[in-house]
Amino acid sequence: MLGWRLFFGTIFVAALVGLVVLDHRLSPAGVVLFPLAVLITPWAAAEMLRLSSVRDQRPCRGVVYLGTLLIVVASGIPYLWPAYPADCPWGRPGWPLAAFVVAVLLALAVQLAQYRQPGGIAVNLGLTLLCLTVAGLLPSFFVQLRFVGGDAWQTVPLISLLVIVKMSDTGAYTVGRLAGRHKLVPRISPGKTVEGLLGGLVFACAAGWLVFELLAPRIVTVPAGGPSVFRWLVYALVVTAAGVGGDLSISILKRDAGYKDSSTWLPGLGGLLDMIDSLLVAAPVAWLMWTLIML
Repeated sequence: MLGWRLFFGTIFVAALVGLVVLDHRLSPAGVVLFPLAVLITPWAAAEMLRLSSVRDQRPCRGVVYLGTLLIVVASGIPYLWPAYPADCPWGRPGWPLAAFVVAVLLALAVQLAQYRQPGGIAVNLGLTLLCLTVAGLLPSFFVQLRFVGGDAWQTVPLISLLVIVKMSDTGAYTVGRLAGRHKLVPRISPGKTVEGLLGGLVFACAAGWLVFELLAPRIVTVPAGGPSVFRWLVYALVVTAAGVGGDLSISILKRDAGYKDSSTWLPGLGGLLDMIDSLLVAAPVAWLMWTLIML
Protein backbone atom coordinates (compact mmCIF):
# COMPACT_ATOMS: atom_id res chain seq x y z
CA MET A 1 0.00 0.00 0.00
CA LEU A 2 2.84 2.40 0.86
CA GLY A 3 4.50 1.79 -2.51
CA TRP A 4 1.20 2.28 -4.36
CA ARG A 5 0.48 5.53 -2.54
CA LEU A 6 3.97 6.85 -3.24
CA PHE A 7 3.79 5.84 -6.90
CA PHE A 8 0.37 7.34 -7.53
CA GLY A 9 1.17 10.42 -5.44
CA THR A 10 4.23 11.08 -7.59
CA ILE A 11 2.24 10.61 -10.80
CA PHE A 12 -0.54 12.88 -9.51
CA VAL A 13 1.84 15.72 -8.59
CA ALA A 14 3.79 15.35 -11.84
CA ALA A 15 0.56 15.50 -13.85
CA LEU A 16 -0.66 18.60 -12.02
CA VAL A 17 2.65 20.41 -12.38
CA GLY A 18 2.79 19.35 -16.04
CA LEU A 19 -0.60 20.93 -16.69
CA VAL A 20 0.49 24.12 -14.95
CA VAL A 21 3.68 24.27 -17.02
CA LEU A 22 1.65 23.66 -20.20
CA ASP A 23 -0.64 26.51 -19.21
CA HIS A 24 2.46 28.66 -18.70
CA ARG A 25 3.70 27.94 -22.23
CA LEU A 26 0.40 28.47 -24.02
CA SER A 27 -1.48 31.69 -24.61
CA PRO A 28 -3.61 33.21 -23.22
CA ALA A 29 -2.79 32.51 -19.58
CA GLY A 30 -5.29 30.12 -18.04
CA VAL A 31 -6.21 28.44 -21.33
CA VAL A 32 -5.56 24.99 -19.80
CA LEU A 33 -6.19 25.42 -16.09
CA PHE A 34 -9.38 27.47 -16.18
CA PRO A 35 -11.38 24.93 -18.26
CA LEU A 36 -9.96 22.17 -16.04
CA ALA A 37 -11.22 23.98 -12.94
CA VAL A 38 -14.66 24.35 -14.51
CA LEU A 39 -14.77 20.65 -15.45
CA ILE A 40 -13.84 19.28 -12.02
CA THR A 41 -16.19 21.60 -10.11
CA PRO A 42 -19.33 19.42 -10.61
CA TRP A 43 -17.25 16.41 -9.58
CA ALA A 44 -16.26 18.04 -6.30
CA ALA A 45 -19.85 19.21 -5.79
CA ALA A 46 -21.17 15.67 -6.30
CA GLU A 47 -18.78 14.27 -3.69
CA MET A 48 -19.70 16.98 -1.18
CA LEU A 49 -23.38 16.25 -1.75
CA ARG A 50 -22.68 12.56 -1.12
CA LEU A 51 -21.07 13.39 2.22
CA SER A 52 -23.86 15.81 3.15
CA SER A 53 -26.92 13.82 2.07
CA VAL A 54 -27.09 11.31 4.91
CA ARG A 55 -29.85 10.51 7.36
CA ASP A 56 -32.50 13.23 6.90
CA GLN A 57 -30.08 15.87 5.64
CA ARG A 58 -31.02 17.33 2.27
CA PRO A 59 -28.85 20.17 0.94
CA CYS A 60 -30.14 21.96 -2.18
CA ARG A 61 -28.54 19.87 -4.91
CA GLY A 62 -29.41 22.18 -7.79
CA VAL A 63 -28.11 25.23 -5.95
CA VAL A 64 -24.87 23.43 -5.10
CA TYR A 65 -24.19 22.40 -8.71
CA LEU A 66 -25.16 25.78 -10.16
CA GLY A 67 -23.58 27.86 -7.39
CA THR A 68 -20.20 26.14 -7.35
CA LEU A 69 -19.94 26.43 -11.13
CA LEU A 70 -20.92 30.11 -10.95
CA ILE A 71 -18.24 30.79 -8.32
CA VAL A 72 -15.43 29.14 -10.25
CA VAL A 73 -16.45 30.75 -13.55
CA ALA A 74 -16.65 34.16 -11.85
CA SER A 75 -13.13 33.73 -10.48
CA GLY A 76 -11.76 33.70 -14.03
CA ILE A 77 -13.73 36.67 -15.40
CA PRO A 78 -11.23 39.44 -14.56
CA TYR A 79 -8.34 37.44 -16.00
CA LEU A 80 -10.08 36.47 -19.23
CA TRP A 81 -11.52 39.96 -19.73
CA PRO A 82 -9.24 41.52 -22.40
CA ALA A 83 -9.52 45.06 -21.03
CA TYR A 84 -10.39 44.52 -17.37
CA PRO A 85 -10.78 47.97 -15.74
CA ALA A 86 -8.04 48.55 -13.18
CA ASP A 87 -10.35 50.74 -11.08
CA CYS A 88 -13.06 48.07 -10.68
CA PRO A 89 -14.21 48.47 -7.04
CA TRP A 90 -14.61 44.71 -6.55
CA GLY A 91 -11.03 43.86 -7.30
CA ARG A 92 -10.15 40.54 -8.88
CA PRO A 93 -10.81 38.38 -5.77
CA GLY A 94 -14.19 40.07 -5.37
CA TRP A 95 -15.73 38.22 -8.31
CA PRO A 96 -15.90 34.73 -6.75
CA LEU A 97 -16.99 36.29 -3.44
CA ALA A 98 -19.82 38.11 -5.22
CA ALA A 99 -20.82 34.87 -6.94
CA PHE A 100 -20.79 33.12 -3.56
CA VAL A 101 -23.18 35.73 -2.16
CA VAL A 102 -25.49 35.22 -5.15
CA ALA A 103 -25.43 31.46 -4.56
CA VAL A 104 -26.24 31.97 -0.87
CA LEU A 105 -29.21 34.18 -1.74
CA LEU A 106 -30.39 31.58 -4.24
CA ALA A 107 -30.17 28.89 -1.55
CA LEU A 108 -32.25 31.04 0.78
CA ALA A 109 -34.85 31.58 -1.94
CA VAL A 110 -35.09 27.84 -2.62
CA GLN A 111 -35.53 27.06 1.07
CA LEU A 112 -38.25 29.69 1.36
CA ALA A 113 -40.07 28.18 -1.61
CA GLN A 114 -39.75 24.62 -0.30
CA TYR A 115 -40.72 25.32 3.31
CA ARG A 116 -43.70 23.26 4.46
CA GLN A 117 -43.24 22.59 8.18
CA PRO A 118 -40.70 23.25 10.95
CA GLY A 119 -37.61 21.08 11.15
CA GLY A 120 -34.48 20.64 9.07
CA ILE A 121 -34.39 23.90 7.13
CA ALA A 122 -31.48 25.40 9.08
CA VAL A 123 -29.46 22.18 8.77
CA ASN A 124 -30.13 21.83 5.05
CA LEU A 125 -29.28 25.47 4.42
CA GLY A 126 -26.08 25.16 6.43
CA LEU A 127 -25.04 22.07 4.48
CA THR A 128 -25.78 23.84 1.21
CA LEU A 129 -23.47 26.69 2.23
CA LEU A 130 -20.81 24.18 3.30
CA CYS A 131 -20.96 22.51 -0.12
CA LEU A 132 -20.74 25.88 -1.86
CA THR A 133 -17.68 26.75 0.20
CA VAL A 134 -15.77 23.48 -0.13
CA ALA A 135 -16.58 22.73 -3.78
CA GLY A 136 -16.79 26.31 -5.07
CA LEU A 137 -15.25 29.12 -3.03
CA LEU A 138 -12.11 27.29 -1.87
CA PRO A 139 -11.27 25.89 -5.35
CA SER A 140 -11.67 29.39 -6.83
CA PHE A 141 -8.38 30.27 -5.14
CA PHE A 142 -6.58 27.89 -7.50
CA VAL A 143 -7.54 30.34 -10.24
CA GLN A 144 -6.50 33.30 -8.07
CA LEU A 145 -3.08 31.71 -7.48
CA ARG A 146 -2.54 31.24 -11.20
CA PHE A 147 -2.61 35.02 -11.64
CA VAL A 148 -1.64 36.50 -8.25
CA GLY A 149 1.99 37.08 -9.26
CA GLY A 150 1.16 38.69 -12.59
CA ASP A 151 3.69 38.52 -15.41
CA ALA A 152 6.59 38.54 -12.95
CA TRP A 153 5.82 35.19 -11.30
CA GLN A 154 3.51 33.56 -13.85
CA THR A 155 2.64 30.02 -12.63
CA VAL A 156 5.15 29.85 -9.75
CA PRO A 157 2.57 30.60 -6.99
CA LEU A 158 0.32 27.75 -8.12
CA ILE A 159 3.25 25.37 -8.62
CA SER A 160 4.51 26.22 -5.13
CA LEU A 161 1.15 25.26 -3.63
CA LEU A 162 0.93 21.95 -5.49
CA VAL A 163 4.51 20.82 -4.90
CA ILE A 164 4.79 21.88 -1.25
CA VAL A 165 1.43 20.53 -0.11
CA LYS A 166 1.56 17.24 -2.00
CA MET A 167 5.20 16.58 -1.07
CA SER A 168 4.36 17.24 2.56
CA ASP A 169 1.40 14.84 2.23
CA THR A 170 3.70 12.18 0.82
CA GLY A 171 6.31 12.80 3.50
CA ALA A 172 3.75 12.66 6.30
CA TYR A 173 2.29 9.40 5.00
CA THR A 174 5.71 7.79 4.49
CA VAL A 175 7.19 8.79 7.84
CA GLY A 176 3.94 7.95 9.61
CA ARG A 177 3.85 4.45 8.13
CA LEU A 178 7.52 3.77 8.81
CA ALA A 179 8.07 5.47 12.16
CA GLY A 180 4.67 6.64 13.46
CA ARG A 181 4.10 5.92 17.16
CA HIS A 182 2.00 8.72 18.63
CA LYS A 183 -1.49 9.36 17.24
CA LEU A 184 -2.22 12.94 16.22
CA VAL A 185 -6.05 13.04 16.25
CA PRO A 186 -7.22 9.42 16.57
CA ARG A 187 -10.92 10.27 16.79
CA ILE A 188 -10.86 12.02 13.42
CA SER A 189 -8.05 10.33 11.48
CA PRO A 190 -6.59 7.27 13.25
CA GLY A 191 -3.80 6.87 10.71
CA LYS A 192 -2.19 10.26 11.30
CA THR A 193 0.72 10.49 13.72
CA VAL A 194 2.83 13.21 15.30
CA GLU A 195 5.90 11.71 13.65
CA GLY A 196 4.16 11.86 10.29
CA LEU A 197 3.28 15.52 10.84
CA LEU A 198 6.90 16.37 11.62
CA GLY A 199 8.05 14.40 8.60
CA GLY A 200 5.58 16.30 6.44
CA LEU A 201 6.96 19.63 7.66
CA VAL A 202 10.51 18.53 6.79
CA PHE A 203 9.37 17.45 3.32
CA ALA A 204 7.58 20.80 2.94
CA CYS A 205 10.81 22.70 3.61
CA ALA A 206 12.62 20.54 1.06
CA ALA A 207 9.81 21.20 -1.43
CA GLY A 208 10.10 24.94 -0.78
CA TRP A 209 13.79 24.78 -1.62
CA LEU A 210 13.00 22.79 -4.76
CA VAL A 211 10.41 25.32 -5.94
CA PHE A 212 12.07 28.61 -5.08
CA GLU A 213 15.73 27.76 -5.56
CA LEU A 214 15.57 25.33 -8.49
CA LEU A 215 12.26 25.52 -10.38
CA ALA A 216 11.35 29.21 -10.15
CA PRO A 217 14.57 30.51 -11.81
CA ARG A 218 13.93 28.13 -14.70
CA ILE A 219 10.32 29.25 -15.16
CA VAL A 220 10.61 33.01 -14.72
CA THR A 221 13.20 35.69 -14.20
CA VAL A 222 12.93 35.98 -10.44
CA PRO A 223 12.31 39.65 -9.59
CA ALA A 224 14.96 41.50 -7.63
CA GLY A 225 14.15 41.36 -3.95
CA GLY A 226 12.21 38.13 -4.37
CA PRO A 227 11.31 36.02 -1.35
CA SER A 228 14.25 35.29 0.94
CA VAL A 229 14.96 31.82 2.33
CA PHE A 230 13.27 32.82 5.58
CA ARG A 231 10.11 33.97 3.81
CA TRP A 232 9.71 30.90 1.64
CA LEU A 233 10.38 28.66 4.64
CA VAL A 234 7.61 30.43 6.57
CA TYR A 235 5.39 30.15 3.51
CA ALA A 236 6.06 26.41 3.18
CA LEU A 237 5.36 25.71 6.86
CA VAL A 238 2.18 27.82 7.05
CA VAL A 239 0.75 26.40 3.83
CA THR A 240 1.55 22.86 5.01
CA ALA A 241 -0.21 23.49 8.32
CA ALA A 242 -3.25 24.73 6.39
CA GLY A 243 -3.09 21.59 4.25
CA VAL A 244 -3.19 19.41 7.36
CA GLY A 245 -6.26 21.36 8.47
CA GLY A 246 -7.90 20.71 5.11
CA ASP A 247 -7.14 17.01 5.30
CA LEU A 248 -8.64 16.76 8.78
CA SER A 249 -11.68 18.83 7.78
CA ILE A 250 -12.64 16.46 4.97
CA SER A 251 -11.83 13.49 7.23
CA ILE A 252 -14.30 14.63 9.88
CA LEU A 253 -17.00 15.12 7.23
CA LYS A 254 -16.41 11.59 5.93
CA ARG A 255 -16.41 10.13 9.43
CA ASP A 256 -19.62 11.95 10.34
CA ALA A 257 -21.29 10.65 7.16
CA GLY A 258 -20.05 7.10 7.76
CA TYR A 259 -17.85 6.92 4.65
CA LYS A 260 -14.21 5.94 4.40
CA ASP A 261 -13.67 7.86 1.14
CA SER A 262 -15.43 10.75 -0.58
CA SER A 263 -16.12 8.40 -3.52
CA THR A 264 -14.76 5.16 -4.95
CA TRP A 265 -13.50 6.13 -8.40
CA LEU A 266 -9.91 5.13 -7.52
CA PRO A 267 -9.75 1.99 -5.35
CA GLY A 268 -7.40 2.40 -2.41
CA LEU A 269 -7.12 6.17 -2.81
CA GLY A 270 -10.74 7.34 -2.80
CA GLY A 271 -12.26 10.24 -4.70
CA LEU A 272 -11.40 13.72 -5.89
CA LEU A 273 -11.82 15.32 -2.47
CA ASP A 274 -9.53 12.67 -0.98
CA MET A 275 -6.85 13.75 -3.46
CA ILE A 276 -7.22 17.52 -3.07
CA ASP A 277 -8.50 17.89 0.51
CA SER A 278 -5.25 19.39 1.77
CA LEU A 279 -5.03 21.71 -1.25
CA LEU A 280 -8.52 23.13 -0.70
CA VAL A 281 -7.76 24.88 2.58
CA ALA A 282 -4.12 25.55 1.68
CA ALA A 283 -5.08 27.44 -1.51
CA PRO A 284 -6.63 30.55 0.12
CA VAL A 285 -3.86 30.57 2.73
CA ALA A 286 -1.23 30.40 -0.03
CA TRP A 287 -2.96 33.23 -1.90
CA LEU A 288 -2.98 35.33 1.27
CA MET A 289 0.71 34.57 1.92
CA TRP A 290 1.66 35.57 -1.62
CA THR A 291 -0.33 38.79 -1.27
CA LEU A 292 1.18 39.71 2.11
CA ILE A 293 4.80 38.50 2.20
CA MET A 294 5.87 36.82 -1.04
CA LEU A 295 5.40 39.56 -3.66
